[in-house]
Amino acid sequence: MKLLVIWNGGSGRSSQIERLRLELAEHPTAWLELDRDVDLSAEITDFIDSGGETVVAAGGDGTVHAVVNHLMQIDSKSRPSMGIVPLGTANDFSGTLRIPNEIDLAAKTLFSRESVPVDVIRIRGDGIERYYSNVAAGGNCVRVSEELTDDVKARWGAFCYLRGAVGVLADMQTYRLFADVDGETFEQLDSWAVLIANGRTNAGHIEVAPHASPVDGLFDVVIIRDGDLIDMVEIVSGNLLGNFLECEQVIFRKAKRIRLRSEPPMRFTLDGELIEKEPIEFEVIPSAIRMFVGSDFKR
Repeated sequence: MKLLVIWNGGSGRSSQIERLRLELAEHPTAWLELDRDVDLSAEITDFIDSGGETVVAAGGDGTVHAVVNHLMQIDSKSRPSMGIVPLGTANDFSGTLRIPNEIDLAAKTLFSRESVPVDVIRIRGDGIERYYSNVAAGGNCVRVSEELTDDVKARWGAFCYLRGAVGVLADMQTYRLFADVDGETFEQLDSWAVLIANGRTNAGHIEVAPHASPVDGLFDVVIIRDGDLIDMVEIVSGNLLGNFLECEQVIFRKAKRIRLRSEPPMRFTLDGELIEKEPIEFEVIPSAIRMFVGSDFKR
């Protein structure tokens, strides 16, 4: 099997790339480091034309996100399979796929079993069409992401997301939301945040969608209504205890499509990518990319 490994020198564990090179030394492998000068679409197309079979994202969720978006530009009939070797700070989506963090074990997933068709979510809006595989987080979640400097990430690792939330929790912004979730309408709903999840965890293995599955043809919608300090404490403690979906302030649905708008406009981060314009529609693309998963991943 011919591999193209796309790796990110800025990922949290990129120093382990040499270990991965050793693990793949016996396999025909091309290596491509991500930077602004790389035409990723052209490189992947050339790889396919030369008989390549599997594209590997060696990095964190941002690297996975970049690879997914470029693979989705390729016709589904010729789209290669995808593998992930988690070299990032959080590695949330690889965790959902049960891919081990250890480099040697993650590399073995590329050869140990058949790939699995995995769902991808497409977003559309005014001048927007993007894809993501894990979680879109909107509202105050974006403000948390903006608190994360490189220094905070380096000091706190996966816990940097909790560190970034400290300042935001004291000054939550309210969004007046309209949403159509597979025909069910919510109007004039005051909310703090919206999460549309294909994977189970976000922001450093915080379980935001415990029932999510990237192979069920659905995504999980989590709308967090606004409230007071007591409501906030209940939501945060419920999240830590694994039962926050049962909080009165949380609306949870499984769906194939959601259309939404809000006042003020709600920005989203898609696996780390900030979308400045307000997305209008999210839609699941079932079985979009075949991916290699861990041995204990359950379909």
